[in-house]
Amino acid sequence: MELGLVKPTLRSCKTFSFPDGTLKDEDKRLVVWWYGPVIKNNQPESVPKIHIFFRTLDEHNNFGKYIRRTAALTHLGLLRIGSVWHRGVNKNRIIYEKKKFEVSFSENGWQIISLGDLVRSGRNLNTEFIDESYLPESKRYETFLIDFKLADGTRLLVPCIEFFARCYGSSSEVKRILATYRWEKVKKRLFKPLEATALPGTWPIKLTQQANKADAIFLAHILYDPYAELAAKRVYAQLEADFLSGHPYSLPKITPWFRGDAQLIAEGVSIDKGNSFLALRILGSSQPGGARIQREREQHIATAEDEENGGPMGLPSKKPPKIADIIDLTDDEEPDHGSSWLDIEEEPFIVLGKRRTVIDKWHERDTSTNRQNALKSGDDAALSTGEFYGSGKDIGKANLYASLKMESQGVLRDMWEALRYLQSLHPHCLYSVEWFTFDNGFCSYIEPKLIRFNAINSILSLSMSIKQWPYIDYDNFQLRGALVIRVTTEFKHIYIVEIQRRIKEKSHKSNILEEEPISGLCFILNDDADFESWLRDLLSEIRYKKGIFKRILGNCPGHAETFAHRKSKDDTVFCESAAKNALNKMK
Repeated sequence: MELGLVKPTLRSCKTFSFPDGTLKDEDKRLVVWWYGPVIKNNQPESVPKIHIFFRTLDEHNNFGKYIRRTAALTHLGLLRIGSVWHRGVNKNRIIYEKKKFEVSFSENGWQIISLGDLVRSGRNLNTEFIDESYLPESKRYETFLIDFKLADGTRLLVPCIEFFARCYGSSSEVKRILATYRWEKVKKRLFKPLEATALPGTWPIKLTQQANKADAIFLAHILYDPYAELAAKRVYAQLEADFLSGHPYSLPKITPWFRGDAQLIAEGVSIDKGNSFLALRILGSSQPGGARIQREREQHIATAEDEENGGPMGLPSKKPPKIADIIDLTDDEEPDHGSSWLDIEEEPFIVLGKRRTVIDKWHERDTSTNRQNALKSGDDAALSTGEFYGSGKDIGKANLYASLKMESQGVLRDMWEALRYLQSLHPHCLYSVEWFTFDNGFCSYIEPKLIRFNAINSILSLSMSIKQWPYIDYDNFQLRGALVIRVTTEFKHIYIVEIQRRIKEKSHKSNILEEEPISGLCFILNDDADFESWLRDLLSEIRYKKGIFKRILGNCPGHAETFAHRKSKDDTVFCESAAKNALNKMK
């Protein structure tokens, strides 16, 4: 396998080390190579442990011997396979092939297999990933994977532990609780009794402070969907059954937790002469469809004593977090009662395809930073992901989580979805969101249609760039489209026009693609009866202005403004800020 190194995207990895000094003190570079079996933690029982296999890496990027260490199961979000460590800092990662896959999470779309099954099947495997060092001799190949059948006859292989670490919720706390407690205790630690009245057609949930906002979809399913509940219950059941039987370790068979078609994006290596792809890092997936999720969160009312002591369980404090260059995450102790709570962000998780609608029912914006406060013992304080227990150990509470990163479906689709999302949040002031074509009129179907621009008849005085502008692909005579949206409010109709963008390369040195920048147009009319005639004039005239709406604002028989498509870190869906901007300009 060819090895390439790039700067990592995991900004939190530079703050991690093992209690025994591995990664922090060792001079050699180590690569996280594979996840082994889960083992019982006989000290803090609330922190399951797992074997992590490293390989040394010399100055010429050649792989060397294996080194096995144990770590908390909750640390896998930082110890990503392929991350390269030196003296406590994750400076590089191995470049694997990245692919997106269309899979089925329904029972007939996958099976659980082991590495041993792969060997016995006669597939031509990359033997670097099958070595006697991974597991004891008698269970050499018994690491389980989800084997997805793909439409072209090939296979996608996902290690069960990787699927659990990345797809069973977003926070380490949820995964820790699932792997540690029986079901009744799981529900008690993750859910609180509802207080707000549930909206019709929703799945209401109230999260405890242990959960992260991004856990909402997974947690709603394990509460309301029996299929997801069973998948979640099996995590603890498998571990406990193995440990009660006297086995020193457990190899859980983690399965998808919802049915239906899905997408996965992963990095890994091709094996079996290209007939199978071994996913070593899951980067993202699609979300299940279903009812809207109404999300509440347990709120904490701060007291003077809380402010002085950092808050019960470290929640909340006005003091800024004091984060060391290297944070020691221990799996040998549990956090003290009343100790600091620090959220540590892992690599973001990409949301593919259509995003599930989640409605928040709290008044104040909830962010991960409202739980962070100063570590009581300064930079050298250790942190644990376990349950609060005892005091005086100088151990704070850490919660690792992966924020959700949306995958853009293009500005036109993103604007449509953003406006529909805002309408679902505010149905009492945004009555409807509809798209328009001259053939169909106004429609609220999920799949919007575009109005195609007309080509410009040959005029000698026009430049070639103007003549070519109406085409999204001039060489193949493919015309651009315009998405026209009407948002109905109590007092008026707000119209929004977006132009289909060409795809261009970001730079000559990069193969990253992006859409050409074009501002959107929003307008209201003095008389809505003028809509169709004005729209025809608009779509004709804008061709000669090469899509620059500012040049025709004065022609609108009403009030028109342009708006940009700036992003905000607070956006729940792509183009949310742009959609709000367009609506606010028409107040």
